[in-house]
Amino acid sequence: LASAASNGDSLLSATVNYMKLEVFVFYQEWKKAVDLVRKAGNVRLFLSSFFGAVRYTFFEALTYVKAAQSASGWKKRQMKKCALQTIQLIKGWAKNGNVNVVHYLFILEAELAVLDEKNKKAKESFNAAITTSSRNGFLQDRALAHELTGAYFKAQGDDYWGNYHIECSKRCYQEWGCNKKVE
Repeated sequence: LASAASNGDSLLSATVNYMKLEVFVFYQEWKKAVDLVRKAGNVRLFLSSFFGAVRYTFFEALTYVKAAQSASGWKKRQMKKCALQTIQLIKGWAKNGNVNVVHYLFILEAELAVLDEKNKKAKESFNAAITTSSRNGFLQDRALAHELTGAYFKAQGDDYWGNYHIECSKRCYQEWGCNKKVE
């Protein structure tokens, strides 16, 4: 990353930041993810593939929502506002026919519902995220959706469903080949 910055290689810097953000999200290192998103700026401008830009945008929005969940006061409002602005980009892509972002929207809706303490909406959206990512073949996102769902249920004191979703998440990560995540 330092080499890319010193050489002025914006594409390489953006790609490295995108990859780092994905790792931070999958290992739920939300503080590092927020720091990276704030420091990196609008990485979408430099990513060469539409897929990379879309995926980065999802991770960015999720990072802001998770940051809002752990914040209070003006910081919480600021993080939620950033999340909502980023989610609008994804909604636009979905509205224009990109079906590959629908499961992202369900994950983000679920996490926003958690933030707003709307438990019924959170459960419905988590279930929709799992179903949609499964139907569309996004195994890594199904794993993430199960993991986030498990964490939600555990935080609600429901160990049965929490453990169920964590186990589903582990199976998905293993099937995806992400054995380090399961260890």
